[in-house]
Parts: sequence; structure tokens; C-alpha cells
Amino acid sequence: MTKPPVIRMSARWLCIRLSYVRMSETRNALLEATRTCIGRKGLAATTSRDIAAGAEANLQAITYHFGSKDRLVAEALLDGMRSWLAPTIGVLAGDGDPAARTLAAIQSLLATFEEHRADAATYLQALAHASVADPLRAGIVALWGELRVLLAGDMRAMQASGELGAWVDPEAMSAVLVAVANGFVVQATVDPGGPPLPALAAQFAGLMLAARQPRTATGS
Repeated sequence: MTKPPVIRMSARWLCIRLSYVRMSETRNALLEATRTCIGRKGLAATTSRDIAAGAEANLQAITYHFGSKDRLVAEALLDGMRSWLAPTIGVLAGDGDPAARTLAAIQSLLATFEEHRADAATYLQALAHASVADPLRAGIVALWGELRVLLAGDMRAMQASGELGAWVDPEAMSAVLVAVANGFVVQATVDPGGPPLPALAAQFAGLMLAARQPRTATGS
């Protein structure tokens, strides 16, 4: 007995939908397996076979979804960085006092690092690999650029209210803040026995607060 056209179409749509879901699951599994392998073995020692085995996929899946292992590695590392920085970008893009947002962003970065401490070495390898992987470098630059734009906007608002001296260059200082945040990751990863990260963050926050000025009469 021939199925009615509507039923045939529904079954066909379901098959297509399931196929897309399986492809998406495989793609995500490859990204996750790549980050896991790099964190465990290091970037240089991670092979395509390692990644495919970790994702429970075949080697051809890497080429199918990403074109090459290099592009898979770049996207996996960048995807991880996006997820780690998303909470901080959300804080900076929120409402409220600019100075409070900046300090909250520092706390957000600190909390993110503590949550992903085991992934810190992978983050550092992503930074090192960016110099030879254009897609990864472009993605990192875009992420850092987004952070700098938000930080510079808060600094300009603080200058307008008289809370921050005119000597501060918002664009340059925002780059300094991003560089310091990366330095925290390096310090805590390479020298875990050194001063604890919360202490470093507290010192840096203290420096930022010391740079503030009382609100002017027009800015209050």
C-alpha cells in the first residue's frame, strides 16, 4: 500500500533532519576531542588519528567537516577561547557604572580561569600557534578587538565624568588590560607555585582604583 504524500514527505524530512543532527554531533565531537588531545598531549604530538579516536569518528570526517586537520585545530582552539571569554564580554557589554563593569570583568576573567584551569595550557598553545595559523590569528585578533572596544568605551565614559585622568589613552590602555589578563594566564600556568592568581588580580584592581579620580561637579 502506497503511503499518502504527506506521510512520505514527513518521513523524508525526518531523515534529513536526523542526518543534520548526526553531522552536527560529529562536528562538535571533533572540536571537543581536538581540545582534549591538545591539552593532554600537546599540539605538536596530537595526530589526526588521536582526534578521530577521541571523537569516535573516522579520519574522513575531519576532511569532510573542516577540510584539513590544521583548520580543525584552528577552529577548535578559537571556539574554546570564544566560550571562555563570553562571560567577560557579557559583563563589559552590560549596563551600570563603567568602573564597576571593568572591575567585574576582572573578576569574571578570574572566575573563568579557575573554572577552566585545566585548559590553560591549551589556551597558551592557541596563542603560540596563532602566528602560523591565519584563521586562528584572525579570530583571536577579532576577540581581543571586541574586548578592547568595550574597555575603551568604559574608559571614555569615566573620563567624561572626571573619574579618569586625561592622560589615559583608552585604546592603548584597553590593550594593556588584555595583555595583563593574558599575563595572568602565563604566570599561573608556568609558575603555579608563585603568588596566587586572586592576589595578582587584587593588586591589579588596586592599581586601577588608584588611577581613578573623584567625580567632578559636572560629572556627579
